[in-house]
Amino acid sequence: MIAFSAFSSINNTFGADPWQLRALPSSVRLDPVSNEIIEHRFKGVPSSASAKGNLLDKNWIYDGKQVSLHAARGEYVSFQLVLTNEADAELTGIKLEMAPFKNGNAELAIKPELFLEWSVNVQSTSTGYLKASLGKGWYPDALIPFKFIQTDSAKVRGRWVYPFTLPDFNNRIPNQKSQIIWVDQFVPIDAQKAKPGTYQSVISVTIGGQTKQIPVSMTVWDFELPNENAFKASLQHEGFLSRMDPKQELAVYQLFKRNRISLMDPTYDPEIQVKNGKVEIQWDKFDKQLKKYLTGEAFTAAQGYAYGPGYGEPLETFALPFDVYGKHGTAGWPDIGKPEVERNAANQAIYSSAIKQVRQHLVPMVNPKKTLLTVYLNGLDESYFPEAWSRMVFYGNLFKKEYPEAKFRVDGAYTKEAMDVIGKSITDWASHTINYNIDTVKSYQQMGIKDWLYGPMLYEAKLNSWVGSSTFIDLPLVNDRAISWSCWKYKTFSWISWGIGAGWERGWYDPESWKDFYKEASEADAEFTYRAFNGNGSVIYKPGMVPNVSEPCPSIRLKTMRDGVQEYEYLRLLAKLDGDTKRADALVNQLIKEPFGDRSIGNLDVWSYDQEQWHKVRMELAGLILKSKK
Repeated sequence: MIAFSAFSSINNTFGADPWQLRALPSSVRLDPVSNEIIEHRFKGVPSSASAKGNLLDKNWIYDGKQVSLHAARGEYVSFQLVLTNEADAELTGIKLEMAPFKNGNAELAIKPELFLEWSVNVQSTSTGYLKASLGKGWYPDALIPFKFIQTDSAKVRGRWVYPFTLPDFNNRIPNQKSQIIWVDQFVPIDAQKAKPGTYQSVISVTIGGQTKQIPVSMTVWDFELPNENAFKASLQHEGFLSRMDPKQELAVYQLFKRNRISLMDPTYDPEIQVKNGKVEIQWDKFDKQLKKYLTGEAFTAAQGYAYGPGYGEPLETFALPFDVYGKHGTAGWPDIGKPEVERNAANQAIYSSAIKQVRQHLVPMVNPKKTLLTVYLNGLDESYFPEAWSRMVFYGNLFKKEYPEAKFRVDGAYTKEAMDVIGKSITDWASHTINYNIDTVKSYQQMGIKDWLYGPMLYEAKLNSWVGSSTFIDLPLVNDRAISWSCWKYKTFSWISWGIGAGWERGWYDPESWKDFYKEASEADAEFTYRAFNGNGSVIYKPGMVPNVSEPCPSIRLKTMRDGVQEYEYLRLLAKLDGDTKRADALVNQLIKEPFGDRSIGNLDVWSYDQEQWHKVRMELAGLILKSKK
């Protein structure tokens, strides 16, 4: 590693200098061609924020000479290094290094994690977001771990498969001006391994014998976030995980555990046979695939999870395999036929027997205080008619009787008329954000129903309710952070979004993860008879699609989700220290306005788009925690 005495200041004048090295916060994205801050394109950004000068030269974590970070124990903190080419010639043979953080003789055992940012080309803005979209062009999104990048030609054995060059040889961005590197640092949760104080590091780039460096300081606060991901923020994707190769499946689960996001796939169906009304379930394959996740073994060093949030903890949520015949025209699990016969006595007996056997098998394996067991019947998903409501009541009551530890969740924009029918038979409701009128929702919270925020984050128009995902590449990045803060504001149990890796194969080269064309449109979306969404339902990238990249890669949007979840834990900690939520609520109200429900339609000003304000509120929140602990 590089000695600190080798540091030389780099950011006074650039003149004929062929390349520059600067830094950005993790909360903004940089156009690699124009060097424009992409977040500043949004109409909701206050003019005072976009007029503060070039963030590349100076910003709230970088003074033009060094980077200053702050973190709690058990937290990830991030920044971005920006390498800019000022010459016409290609930059090759680039080497990048970052020293471990040190405080005197004490060194953090966990090293910085470096990622190369891969950009995707948005060629058409997401449908229905004429005002809110940040427009066409290149967006940094995928984060490729540096272990897959060839950064030292002296160590090459065989062919280069991912050389570190500017322009990027593989990403192929015409007229690329900057290469962006994401830096993650996890702070150990153990106070003896990360004592409070200011730690120092240095990040350096060497090109053609010339080395430039930026010092990085990190202040570790004297408090920690919990190891357990108690908030249970979740992504759900039917069939995405259950059909994976075991090695890839483990890598995906560990990637999301590291980023404090839970995953649900309700299609982990054990082998089942029904003969003469007798139900037999075979558990060997199910247990081999899932037991390590349900016990927490998958998230230990023995399984390659050396450190990180949730170490040794089981899945935060698990969707049980039950389903019914319904809107998708697929069979239920267990299969007891269509609605007209499902309540026959014999069929009811089959379904009840399956519930009892699943419960009997999982009770010794799963701790329901740590893993929220969910019944989600995909056949009744977003079903807005009385016959479906009657079925929800029937199955909700059945599960309350036969599997009391399990939660029965319905998803959708259900009206008061529907909730008056089903409200006493369900335990959880993933309420579509367009239907999340808080005055109404409070009445269901008071009934004990756990409410989850579900759906898009901005409602430029009613037609945006098309989707159940909050993950859009060409919408403001802050959306995926603000959803956790919004849950605090409204006392929402948690949030859930559809999709983990929709279109994750082609996502490297085509960001439109959802494309749908149809001839007839409802009145709500008569203006558009098609849908094309960038990044909808997809926050990771598939391995094997880019040379030498053999593991799933996170996105910047996933890291932003993680930051929001971490900050939710800050709020929870302050409220616990205070004995009430008054001070935490006041901080949240500085950032979050009225983002959901009827009054949000057509209003883009639903939370702060000033990223520096978010930084200041986080710093103030940490300061209050530190004072309250004394």
